[in-house]
Amino acid sequence: MERVRIKDIAKMADVSVGTVDRVIHGRSGVSESSRKRVEEILKQLDYQPNMYASALASNKKYAFACLLPQHEKGEYWTDVETGIHNAVETYSDFNVAVHLSYYDPYDYHSFAEASGQILALEPDGVMFAPTVPQYTKPFTDELTQHNIPYIYRLQHKGRARPLLLRAELAPERIFCRPHADAACRRRRAGNRHLPQDK
Repeated sequence: MERVRIKDIAKMADVSVGTVDRVIHGRSGVSESSRKRVEEILKQLDYQPNMYASALASNKKYAFACLLPQHEKGEYWTDVETGIHNAVETYSDFNVAVHLSYYDPYDYHSFAEASGQILALEPDGVMFAPTVPQYTKPFTDELTQHNIPYIYRLQHKGRARPLLLRAELAPERIFCRPHADAACRRRRAGNRHLPQDK
């Protein structure tokens, strides 16, 4: 079946191409009657806009931020970094840029400082590996307040693959232990900067 173009929809609805474009992208400047006619035709045709073409036409630049634990080369988070860089390269046509930040997983104040720096960047979206609730929740509250979408990236003990979680209504319920083995627990216990887990 031949792909339906915006100008075809405009002709069917007896409106301009600009009107159809505004309806598809939810912009203002369209009369209620015209909007209804266009929406009805879109529904009948089961029209799905070409997001790739729309993104190229808009020339909008997207800036994302990622906050990961500091780690040694070859550890789990190295693969995550590689995936991020590969994604930026793959979607380079979309003008995507990613700012990578790091925090010390053994010092929760490091997370608070790094998350504050990310908020100052005002990114279009954030992916991060959370720490304990008392430091994660203030960050997610600020992101929500500024309408910045975010997802968690977790590493679970015994999982070879990462786990992605969408933003929850109660982010304080998610508690990530990036150092769950006994050796790391002993190291944590010896760090006076860390608050006690509840």
